[in-house]
Amino acid sequence: MKLHSTLRAAAAALALAVSAFPAAAQYVFNATDVAAFGPAPYGTVTLTQDGSDVDFQIDLRVDLNFLTTGGHNVFSFNGIGVVAGDVTNIHDASTQTFSVVVPGTNPPFGSFDFGIVCATGCSPGGSAGGYPDPLTFTVLNASVADFVDLSSGGTLGQAFFAADVLQAGTGATGAVGVTTAVPEPETYALMLAGLGMMGFMARRRRPA
Repeated sequence: MKLHSTLRAAAAALALAVSAFPAAAQYVFNATDVAAFGPAPYGTVTLTQDGSDVDFQIDLRVDLNFLTTGGHNVFSFNGIGVVAGDVTNIHDASTQTFSVVVPGTNPPFGSFDFGIVCATGCSPGGSAGGYPDPLTFTVLNASVADFVDLSSGGTLGQAFFAADVLQAGTGATGAVGVTTAVPEPETYALMLAGLGMMGFMARRRRPA
C-alpha cells in the first residue's frame, strides 16, 4: 500500500513538472542549393506554445540576413487548421513591416501554405543588406504540432520551413530550408521521467 501511495505521489509530481514545460520545438535550417553559403546550419526556427497561440522566432547564422527576391518569400511555412488572419504581430530587428500571402513559395523547396513578405522598407536584391534577424510573429489559436507539415513540389526536396536570405560579404542569395523535424523538449523530459520511474519501481520490487 505504501508503495502504491508513493507511486501515485511520484506520478502526480511528474505530471506537474511536465506541465511546467512550455510546448516548444526548435528546427535547424539544414538545406540549400547555394554553394556559397557553405555547410549547415544556417539558422533556427523556434516555436513556443503561448497559451492558445504559438510564437515563432527565426534566427539566422551571423553572416545571413532575410531578403526579398523574385519568386521567394522572406519566410514560408505550413499550418494545419491555420488561416492567414491568425498570423499576427510580425516584426524583424529593424523597421521593415510584413504581411502574409497565400500560398507561400520558396524555390527550390516548393509551395507552402503561407508566406511572409516584406511590405514597407524593403530592399529587393539586398541593395541595403537585407533585413536583420530575428523575425518573430504569433499564430493565434494554434498548437506547436500544427506546423509539422511539409511543402510540395520542391526540386531540392520538401521542407517544413524556408527563408530567403542574403549572405554578407559574398552577396550570394537564395533559400535555406528545414527538411528534418526534431523532437520537442518535453518529449525528452517525458522519456527521461519514464525511464526514471521504471528504475524506481524496479528498485522497490527487488528482493531483500
